[in-house]
Amino acid sequence: MNIDTLGRRSRFKRTPSGKRLVITERDIDILRWLYRYRYLRAPQLILFLKPKSEKRFIERLGDLFHETGLIDRPKAQWQHFDARCTPMIYELTIKGLGFLESRNQLPQRATTLSRQKRAGRNVQFDHAMMIVDVLVDTELATIATPAQRFVCIDEILARATETTKAAPNPLSVPVTIQPNAAFPNIKSPWKTHIIPDALYGIEYFIEGEKRYRFWALECENTSPRKRRSVRKSSLLRKQAAYNALIKSGAFKKHWGIPNLKLHVCTRKDAVKIRRSFVKS
Repeated sequence: MNIDTLGRRSRFKRTPSGKRLVITERDIDILRWLYRYRYLRAPQLILFLKPKSEKRFIERLGDLFHETGLIDRPKAQWQHFDARCTPMIYELTIKGLGFLESRNQLPQRATTLSRQKRAGRNVQFDHAMMIVDVLVDTELATIATPAQRFVCIDEILARATETTKAAPNPLSVPVTIQPNAAFPNIKSPWKTHIIPDALYGIEYFIEGEKRYRFWALECENTSPRKRRSVRKSSLLRKQAAYNALIKSGAFKKHWGIPNLKLHVCTRKDAVKIRRSFVKS
């Protein structure tokens, strides 16, 4: 067994002790939140589930990791791991996914990153955590605000066209960038596709009526602000593409939503959000 000099199990490797666990409703809630977001920091789970004892809750996460195989600690987080006090990041395992499916308890997804049985697109971990942190921050803010509700991607796609639902990537939407001053090398309309990092909305209950606002999220971790070529990714190109999409209104038919704004999260923004969770 991987035990340190203080008798603690390794944080880096699953080390079962033979302890028998009875899965509780709170445990199932943990699995459901992990499916909803794919990755969650321990402080984020605490904010969502509000346990009476945070210490006991953290211990329970450790037991679920070591003893059940229902949740995992993604190895990619170790590259930033420098102390035992660093909050752990968790994800659902294939076994955990099967557990929820067998009980018909899969929740709606907040992001298309969610764990799947089949191989999905390759996820860049740091970028994925930026997406998760922004969405979690947004959903927690709506939970704390009366007359607001977070609208997740699965709820949005439920209103989309059958063509969109059946597409390999329902978030991919065609757009045409017209010649403009930002890209003088574009001499004729340039057709491309936009694939937001996430799509979400907020429902507002105002004077007895429900109103909605929707955002396409772009997390900018490494892309430069501007490139000479429009064919290479840059923040300026994405902004031009979203401007064209919003102006055309094509998102209304593609995603079935009435409005759209662009939400750009920079690395500086992401650091600020992440620190707010760690301090919570």
